[in-house]
Amino acid sequence: MKKVSIFGATGSIGNNATKIIYNNISKYKVIVLSANKNYKRLALNARLLKSKYAVIKDKKYYNLLKNELSGSKIKCLSGEDELIGLAGIKTDYTIASIVGIAGLKPAYNSIGNTKNLALANKEALICAGKIFISKARKLKTNILPLDSEHNALFQIIENNRKVYIKNIILTASGGPFWNKKLDLNKVTVKQALMHPNWKMGKKISVDSATMMNKVLEKIEAAILFSLDLDKIDIVVHPKSIVHGVVNFIDGNSLMLMSKPDMKIPINCALNWPKRLNVNIDCINLKKIKKLEFFDVTKKDFSSLEFFKYLYDKKINYCRLIALNASNEIAVESFLNKKIGFLDITKVIKNTVLTFGKNIPSNIQDVFEIHQEASRIASNFVNKLNS
Repeated sequence: MKKVSIFGATGSIGNNATKIIYNNISKYKVIVLSANKNYKRLALNARLLKSKYAVIKDKKYYNLLKNELSGSKIKCLSGEDELIGLAGIKTDYTIASIVGIAGLKPAYNSIGNTKNLALANKEALICAGKIFISKARKLKTNILPLDSEHNALFQIIENNRKVYIKNIILTASGGPFWNKKLDLNKVTVKQALMHPNWKMGKKISVDSATMMNKVLEKIEAAILFSLDLDKIDIVVHPKSIVHGVVNFIDGNSLMLMSKPDMKIPINCALNWPKRLNVNIDCINLKKIKKLEFFDVTKKDFSSLEFFKYLYDKKINYCRLIALNASNEIAVESFLNKKIGFLDITKVIKNTVLTFGKNIPSNIQDVFEIHQEASRIASNFVNKLNS
């Protein structure tokens, strides 16, 4: 049996992973499940998977979680220290799907303690970058990307030497506003959350609407696959069937296709390097008939202009951390109706341009920069809201 822990077990990724493991429960032994506040879903998933530990980050929900799990043998814990500590338990697979910078410490601590880190938390690579990758290589933990695009590229690149890669292509659905005539100043939260293809959490849904997810994913791909940003392109593919393309120097191109279902990349990661036969249909080309791809520009999505602030032959990690922090603040403020949809990129730009080229040398540096950027972004939100 494979030992598995899921950090962020009650979100979209965590719930899909729970379904996969439950349907193949004889193959897995679940060690840790974690959540931030959703104690009811955590307790439900913990009972379903018979996990050894259930940890709730917000301590005020500890007694409620304990009551939900009364009569079971599941050990309940609470608080960030316990959460990070449990990431140090030895596993075969650890899923890191906590949203935002909050997921960095447990993901980082799991390196060296898990054989395979299935990474959905973009912030680990976006903010910690070289620090994160360096530790993984040193301690021989495989990083398995869970984003559909990066997972597709991982599967293609895995058996091909990088020296033969000409460039790679990330596909984007275009989000809910692609090719639609509407006043973005008047976009509502409900509209921004209506993704045409994927069922996702609120944060990533808004990131898709602004195309900020592709800004982050392009940089994530550069770090993950050790490629220059110049070798990574973005195209809009509204059907979300082709998830990644790798072009080779000999004129060949390989692409990976599947239905837009997060259970597919999760299942791939949880069974890597093998594959598990599951009840998910492959693409029927006869029914699709046509696959369309479109160029995407800064005129379509202003967030794409941020590359010029983040990259000049090298990635500016200080500004990258600031971008991530300010995006978290801006999206949360939009979801809470404090700012408008177009204000999101204003908050990010104002924050990013206050930072220089300082290079974080450790995780503590990352958090200090992130904290300062969050403060600046929050102040700007207050100005917009006043």
